[in-house]
Amino acid sequence: MLAGGFYYLPVYQAFLWIFLGTFLKVFLQIRQVMKQIAFITGASSGIGLALAQELAANGYELALAARRQEQLSLLVSDVERAGIRALALPCDVTDPVQVKHAVTSAKDHFGRIDLAILSAGISEATSATQFIASRFERLLRTNLLGVAYCLEELLPLMQQQGGGTIAAISSLAGDRGIPGSAGYCATKAGLSTLFDGLRGELRQQGIRLVTIEPGYVRTPMTESFGNMPFAMSAEDSARLILERLVAGDRVIRFPLMPSLVMKLMRIMPVSLFDLITAKRRPVRLKAEES
Repeated sequence: MLAGGFYYLPVYQAFLWIFLGTFLKVFLQIRQVMKQIAFITGASSGIGLALAQELAANGYELALAARRQEQLSLLVSDVERAGIRALALPCDVTDPVQVKHAVTSAKDHFGRIDLAILSAGISEATSATQFIASRFERLLRTNLLGVAYCLEELLPLMQQQGGGTIAAISSLAGDRGIPGSAGYCATKAGLSTLFDGLRGELRQQGIRLVTIEPGYVRTPMTESFGNMPFAMSAEDSARLILERLVAGDRVIRFPLMPSLVMKLMRIMPVSLFDLITAKRRPVRLKAEES
């Protein structure tokens, strides 16, 4: 028995189990380290909420920032029940102090931020005959300055950690000013242009900027808009966005037909553009937030 090696079988099995146990422990540690960390603003509703759910389904751990704490807490509870670590970060992106605290808290909790999605935004009508500067300022502070405040905190962090991805929700409406939505269009045009100007330089530092320009998406922010041609659900939009992010796209525009129409409008002669848009109906002055 000894010569045949059978006597050594229990010892061999013991070493095998020790090896497998050690391998499994190391594998789980590596897997934990490799988990991607996503930071999302505007995470309590709309595209931000749908992206949080889609990212969680794909194994991302989440730092979720939004103004509405109750909805944010519900989202975190849902994500954690699925076995995903998540952190709720009450945050108004128009306040740079709150933004700094949210980004710092996410970094301290998870150690890094691999992907940031800046989804917080509002939509508010702009009337040419009843133009109110404070309404336009409100749009600017949320849709454009809110992104700038996030960039101010995220860029040094990603430079320090050696890279990362920052994606911001702009809009096809940024291609050209639309009567009734001039203020909103201006903020989205500014956002897309800002990312265009920063993208090349940051790419050399391993930081990828991604501009996301959707058409109509069915969310609480757009539920009062009436007719929305080619509208997509927030869930379908989130799946498409994540697919395109994984594919490495730097500008994500959808759906196809509205994207082509807006590109055409961008090069349309002023006289024809004015003729077409002059027939648009008066706009509401109600603000809608995401």
